Amino acid sequence: MSTSPSIPFTVCTIGWEPWFIDYLLGPVTEKTGIRFVNGIVGDSTRIDRAKNKYPEYEFFALSKSKAESLPSADLKFLSQFEHPDVPTIKSMIQGDRVLRHRPIDQSLGYATLLAKNLQKFFDKYQPDLVLGSYDSLHAGLGFAVAKSHRIPWVAMAFTVIPDNLTGFCNALTPDNLVPLEREEDEKLKDLAQELMNSVRKKRQSVLAYKPPGSVLQWVKQYSINISNFFRRQIASSDLGIDLYTFNTSFERARDIVRRFKNRALLPTKKLLMEPPQGRYIYFPLHMSPESMLDTWAPFYQDQLAFIATLSLSVPVDVSLVVKLHFSDPDNYTRTQLCSLMRRPNLFIAHPNASGHEFLINSDLVVGIQGTSSLEAALLGKPVLLFGDSPYQHFPQTERAKTPDKLHAQILAMLSKDASSDEEILKAYTKYLSRYQPGRINDWSREISAEDAERYANCFQLLKNHILSSGVRDTWYE
Repeated sequence: MSTSPSIPFTVCTIGWEPWFIDYLLGPVTEKTGIRFVNGIVGDSTRIDRAKNKYPEYEFFALSKSKAESLPSADLKFLSQFEHPDVPTIKSMIQGDRVLRHRPIDQSLGYATLLAKNLQKFFDKYQPDLVLGSYDSLHAGLGFAVAKSHRIPWVAMAFTVIPDNLTGFCNALTPDNLVPLEREEDEKLKDLAQELMNSVRKKRQSVLAYKPPGSVLQWVKQYSINISNFFRRQIASSDLGIDLYTFNTSFERARDIVRRFKNRALLPTKKLLMEPPQGRYIYFPLHMSPESMLDTWAPFYQDQLAFIATLSLSVPVDVSLVVKLHFSDPDNYTRTQLCSLMRRPNLFIAHPNASGHEFLINSDLVVGIQGTSSLEAALLGKPVLLFGDSPYQHFPQTERAKTPDKLHAQILAMLSKDASSDEEILKAYTKYLSRYQPGRINDWSREISAEDAERYANCFQLLKNHILSSGVRDTWYE
């Protein structure tokens, strides 16, 4: 690890794509002098192509080539990385959208390979910091192995309202933010007030994928999908496509067919377009697969099972309204949705219905993670959160208790007095202070000079924090 000014502050990235390293971290290196060395997943033969295309960066292969055999699963070896506050290896595999479809012996063999290569990676470079992510097995294992080596680990975190603040999490849930806080001054308070007003007046837009809304748009979308499919085949060597980092062509085609069928058979006539009469609890479904479920809240990946359990705790005179995600309405079959709607006082809202109207008229909002929980908190609604979310610190928000205590908790929350705007503003200002000025989490947009300056400042603050006295020694405490 860095011990003198002559040795640069070294950061090991885990699973970042070469183009993304050049896009985001290249400007950071130029402005801060931080050295990034990069562990790449996928077919290891791609490393040579990455080095040729980006000769200024250092790469290390974390996976194997297609010609190499997969090692046998070493369960005793893997078990040493299952620390407290780290997901189990089984949970990491289930949260990986590719490996969950592989035979368990293959997935555990790949986990064994990955963990051993991560150890070699860290031993070789002795990093001051490991920069990971939330998606896939390599993200969880990167965190677990870094923790076993007592190397600080972070993943970048971004706000959605507003969409231009950046932070760093030091664990695999989004409320574990590294304390790089800003002063809660009048300027920040004014920003919080402005954003609150925008949400309440429905002027605040949220970055999200919107599916096609017409037959012509669907044809265009499927044409893009087909084009991307062939482009991926052509670029398979550069992408490092293998069985452990990419779904097979058959799996991808099968999922497209499944979703097309579900959309065609969506029981639209049975779905709500506006809020029901009387009191109701509102739960907007999350997209799946998605890191906010797969990694941040893996015990709630099966949202249909979650809804079934939740419905048992809802008072008999209160309805439960579940809204299909507008970006993900075709993830469930007609049979599954109709089965849910047969439960007493359980309704499903149409994906194109106004989520804002359902939030405003609800008596309680339930969330696992998700932006709707923040919007509800800013509206002064009581919010029951099941995931470890940064939104749980608002005055009307609580973290869910165990299932046998859930009915009592819901009753108590339904009877709560409304919190004042002053209390909400204070909590929101505190929320904003936990992040630094950064940029929108949309990597299709070019990074401007101002973006690069803000990102460099974020990493410089993080570096200074890690080099502060005692921080490294107590990172995992």
